[in-house]
Amino acid sequence: MTADLAIEGYVDQVAAALPGPARERGDMMAELRAGLLDALDARRRDGLPDDAAVAAATAEFGEPRVIAATFRSELAARLARRCALTLAGTGPVVGLLWTAAAMASHVGMPHALPWEAGAPGGSTAVVRILLVALLVTVGGALVTIVATGRLAARWAGRPRVAPAAAAVSGYGAVIVDVAIFTLLASQLASAPGGLAPLPVAGAALASVARLLLAWHAAQRCRAALA
Repeated sequence: MTADLAIEGYVDQVAAALPGPARERGDMMAELRAGLLDALDARRRDGLPDDAAVAAATAEFGEPRVIAATFRSELAARLARRCALTLAGTGPVVGLLWTAAAMASHVGMPHALPWEAGAPGGSTAVVRILLVALLVTVGGALVTIVATGRLAARWAGRPRVAPAAAAVSGYGAVIVDVAIFTLLASQLASAPGGLAPLPVAGAALASVARLLLAWHAAQRCRAALA
């Protein structure tokens, strides 16, 4: 029992220095605990008393702060990948909803597209911002997925790449949604009767949800960089 408590104390020291999602942190601590207990049992079978077995098992794993630093990098990579995959999955859905809303709406101007003549003032600049932010979002998500996928070994020496790219992708998604709402406000000001209420409302709700999700994910990835 004393040896088990000593192992638990070691695990607690690592956990105390390890921020991140509670579920994934718990999974890592469970793996660490299991590995330590296996090492402890091996030392006991070698004939070492409990105190010596605990010391040998923990020495094999290293200092808790060193283990925590290793786990922090892994947690940051997992968080970044989850953020990128979420953005990659929700982006097309939001885009399709806005496309359906645009097709269902009748804007009531000679040229409906914001970059064409007759569009509300300022729309062209907003569309350019939207397109740049969209490219940044997609690019950041792709870099994150590559850096945490099969080619992750090539990025092992650069643990900040994935969370940084994921944070950039998240903030880019936020800008995309803000730009969409800016265009929507412009359309409402110029031709409010031309919008299809239900499709636009559904797309707007999806954008709000994605905006909040992207902001939260970007903030967490940014915190993981600290």
